Amino acid sequence: MPVLEGVIVALITPVDQAGRVDHKALSQLVARLVARGVTGISPLGSTGEGYSLDLEQRLAVVDTVAAAVPAGMPVVPGMFAPSHEQAVTEIAAYADHGGTAVLAAPPSYYPLTPAEQRSYYSRLADAAALPLVIYNIPVYTKIQIDPAVATALAAHPRVAGLKDSGRDLGYAQRLLDALAGAGPAVAGFSVLTGFDSMLVAYMQAGARGTICANANVIPETVRAVYDAVRAGDWDEALRQEARIRAVQAAYPGGNPASYKAAVAAAGLGEPWLVPPRQPLTPAETVHLVDRLAELDVL
Repeated sequence: MPVLEGVIVALITPVDQAGRVDHKALSQLVARLVARGVTGISPLGSTGEGYSLDLEQRLAVVDTVAAAVPAGMPVVPGMFAPSHEQAVTEIAAYADHGGTAVLAAPPSYYPLTPAEQRSYYSRLADAAALPLVIYNIPVYTKIQIDPAVATALAAHPRVAGLKDSGRDLGYAQRLLDALAGAGPAVAGFSVLTGFDSMLVAYMQAGARGTICANANVIPETVRAVYDAVRAGDWDEALRQEARIRAVQAAYPGGNPASYKAAVAAAGLGEPWLVPPRQPLTPAETVHLVDRLAELDVL
């Protein structure tokens, strides 16, 4: 698999009011984002409500996304299986439906020691039909992937990277420093931040890009930050990153309600979430749309 880098969108999943996936809107959204500069698609993660959809629905989403992307673009669906056996089965199904790697959260009911984290992911990588992107998102899993464990796993040929959604620059620096000291055996391993509002700092420390939700709404801006850092134009990178933070500050609700409302206001799909989760209130939506219009996003 090619090295994962750039701006990979943590894709929302458009649904109707009953929670049924709107595949027409999904396909249109992917086409729009590809045209606006994203380098990959990650459906069914936290932003994509993958945990709330059953396997048949998730596989149908991957089908639609894979059919809408150009050849060679990474499709990295999220996977939240509670056991090794279920994870292996789901990853094999994703492979059959067009996935190119899988965003793999740890099983989250029981705490996992570093030794248990390493055992889980090593065994899964040995058996999985797709390369793994380890998902560090302790706000949901209550598990922080140990930097030493991630560094050891980075040498595995079936472990492609780690998405860090911990919003902890100290943790990120420890992780990236450990990888930098691990030598050529981990050269193909990518750290990707889940927070594009911190993309400059992550890339300065050695990250290769982002898997982020804001790319649903302002993909050109996120891509502009990435391109500016790669070009060494720090003033432009920081200017564009400030714009991301201004857009982020306009969101009145949680993930993914605000992103869905913004995309719907831009004319694609509807703002519903998979039940029992609720969309923004009408007042929140008006506030969001007004503020995004002021920022020249809509």
